[in-house]
Amino acid sequence: MLQAMAPSVIPEGMVRFTHALVEDASLRAWFLGLEQLSTSLRQAAFSQMAQQMRADKEDNDLAAAASALARPEIYDAVVKAVRERCQL
Repeated sequence: MLQAMAPSVIPEGMVRFTHALVEDASLRAWFLGLEQLSTSLRQAAFSQMAQQMRADKEDNDLAAAASALARPEIYDAVVKAVRERCQL
């Protein structure tokens, strides 16, 4: 899905986050471990994370990426992209 989107459509924060997942084994393990959560719990966690990031005035692009990850199809696409890039 990420590859099917035009480059200008993929938020910069999502690109940076996905790159970090590929480069950092600990972050990748955490992220892939979220697959074990129910979809609704994972959605709530990412939504809460994004809300807290915005409240703390953290990087808007990363907050938007966290918010987008609350959507199951986006989360699944990022998981797939990370697994492909890391050959998992």
